[in-house]
Amino acid sequence: MAQFDRSELLKYFLSEAEDHINTLDKGISELESAPDSGTLIEDLYRTAHTLKGAAALLKLKATSNIAHKMEDILEDLKDGISRPGSAVVELLSYILDNIKGLIQDIVEGRGENAGVEQQVLQRIDEVMACEKVEAATPDEVIKEIPAAPEPAISAVPEKRDAVGRRKEDFEFFSDNFVKVDVQKVEEMLNLIGEISIKKNYLLQRSKETGEISDEIFFAGRRLLKEVSNFAERYAYSAPSVPGNLKYIDPLLSEFGELEFDRYDDLNLFSRKLQEITNDITEALKGLSVFFDSFGDDVKTIGNMIKLLRSDISEARMIEIGRLLKRFVRPIKDMARQDDKKVEVLISGGDTKIDKVIFERLFDPLMHIIRNAVSHGIEKSDERLQKGKKEEGLILLSARRDGNSIVIEVNDDGRGINTDRLFEEAVKRGLLNIENKPSVEELLSLIFVPGFTTTEIADMASGRGIGMSAVRRQISAISGAVAVDTDVGSSTTFRLSVPSSLAITNVIVFSSGNIEFVIPASLIEEIIEIDVKSEDGRPEMINYRDREIHVKNLSEMFGTVSMIDRSNRPVIICNVADKKAGLIVDEIIGHEEAIIKPMNRFLGGLYIYSGTTISGNGRARFVINPIRIFEEQILPVAIRPMADEGYGGRRILIVDDSLSVRKYVSAFLEAKSFKVYSASNGVEALNILEDTPVDMIITDLEMPVMHGYELINRIKSSERLKEIPVIVLTSRSAEKHREKALESGAEDYLVKPFDEKSLSEILRKHLSAVDLA
Repeated sequence: MAQFDRSELLKYFLSEAEDHINTLDKGISELESAPDSGTLIEDLYRTAHTLKGAAALLKLKATSNIAHKMEDILEDLKDGISRPGSAVVELLSYILDNIKGLIQDIVEGRGENAGVEQQVLQRIDEVMACEKVEAATPDEVIKEIPAAPEPAISAVPEKRDAVGRRKEDFEFFSDNFVKVDVQKVEEMLNLIGEISIKKNYLLQRSKETGEISDEIFFAGRRLLKEVSNFAERYAYSAPSVPGNLKYIDPLLSEFGELEFDRYDDLNLFSRKLQEITNDITEALKGLSVFFDSFGDDVKTIGNMIKLLRSDISEARMIEIGRLLKRFVRPIKDMARQDDKKVEVLISGGDTKIDKVIFERLFDPLMHIIRNAVSHGIEKSDERLQKGKKEEGLILLSARRDGNSIVIEVNDDGRGINTDRLFEEAVKRGLLNIENKPSVEELLSLIFVPGFTTTEIADMASGRGIGMSAVRRQISAISGAVAVDTDVGSSTTFRLSVPSSLAITNVIVFSSGNIEFVIPASLIEEIIEIDVKSEDGRPEMINYRDREIHVKNLSEMFGTVSMIDRSNRPVIICNVADKKAGLIVDEIIGHEEAIIKPMNRFLGGLYIYSGTTISGNGRARFVINPIRIFEEQILPVAIRPMADEGYGGRRILIVDDSLSVRKYVSAFLEAKSFKVYSASNGVEALNILEDTPVDMIITDLEMPVMHGYELINRIKSSERLKEIPVIVLTSRSAEKHREKALESGAEDYLVKPFDEKSLSEILRKHLSAVDLA
């Protein structure tokens, strides 16, 4: 006999039970306003029946028995034996709450609480006994006679299976759907994320290889030009010494010099050199084509990964209506406790959202809704006096906006009193009474921790109490919160969150030679500004005819900017219900990234949402602009990988040896220097025409222009003479050293050098103090 894995069956049951509970929750909430809906009661009855059967199959006795009792009550309602009055509806809600509790215990591994079953069954007996007594009153019996049933022919039930499902529905689902463990979907998405990282790495290496290929191709063309010039001079020539016949073939003695070309070893060498150079050039062209094709192939793979990710991500997307429907009953319950009447409408419930975000939205939305019921919606008499409908309205809506999901909670209540906000802010010393800010700025006060205009705290909390926590929770998933109000008419809270956290589009930028990323969903626009204001530290800039706050990340982190120009990129971000800007050094690009949450050791770094891995394997922090502008950030010393504090300074290396240039470049780049290279003095001067540098390291013996002449040219230039020049040569004789220093060189280092000596020279002439 086949053995079933109970743990696997339990997983399927829990998944199915969640759907059944949501259906019951929604239906019971609707039952109070539509007590005569036979279709609704039939659906509830069938759902309770299915839940009972599934629980019994897994021997979940308490859950099965309680669901059975709910089924009995719903059957009485279905058959007209009893009516869904308020007492019965509250009883059904009570039963469902306890079923939820039992299932939650199972999820958390505690098993069923047998005591709950006895308590619930006793409550059911008490309530239903009272209902029967009331039903026995003649007047009530007459009053509640049900309407005449439809003719029997129209009430023939559809063919259904043992648990109440239509046969065709059962066949459809069994043929087209399979249950997949969410954990498996998570693992697949993580694997796709790792593949995406490798794809980014290949793209980066492809770009680097392409640049190297271009350099080689350029060098090959120069070589070909030199060889061609050489060949033109020596490919065809007569003997260089008149009358020297030992180089002349006797068979050709009868021909004059202009009648037959003579070839010596130099002629043959030049022709072979030209042929070899042509072969190298053709090979380089093929290599260039290969690298271009390789880059295109990697991009194609990237597109395929994107499609695969999209399909798998869809498997863990959930209709947000399932979340929004959970709030219907709590809203009704809170309204009943406050002696208010509230209607709840849901729009856009079919909008799909990532399961992880779905689960993290409940608490912040619950807080906003609680405020709307307790402090937004007025009581019936107050609403009637204002000319409003007796019943308040709360609209829960969702829609997709690009890669984001926008969720709105709108109530038609009293709105937020901005005058009261201003008074309280002045009282607390947050604002000056003489300068009243805009409505938008006043509304942002409700997100300030501890700020409230409610004088008496209650279970529901007032506007502002805990709203800072709401913003923190939403910003933790790279989302934003905004609020609009029309005093006396309505309030709308707007939450914008990414549709998925699996893989996120990010903008990569640098600040102080450190790379960071920021989710693209939080960015409004990227502009450039001149940071050299009067005080050198602009805190406000004009953006679209409005003053917005900005912060310079280099100053905030205590790093040295590697950018000399005054124009800097500013990332305009959506922060709560306003715009703010981050001044950065350089925008590097955009890419798809997996954002991993900060572990518990780094959890206190609130200005970061998590980390990502770059294509070259380096970790990068994910900046959270909402928290940056929310918190008071003190400058901290963050340094790049090198600890000398050189912060991207520029050095020019001049040496005719490629090996030396590469070795010194690698050493300097590891210390965060930006390195330029030239093979002789002429190339160096050409580079210096357009590129400012902080130091020059040069050899002495080079073709075209040697090191001594280069030093003289540099030191005789008003623009260049302050640049320190370091000589790096294999000549150790004192006369070479003295001549270099007399020419203007600041220091002298002999090859082969040790890295410690070069480090000392760097510290001596480019000290961290000078760079600050």
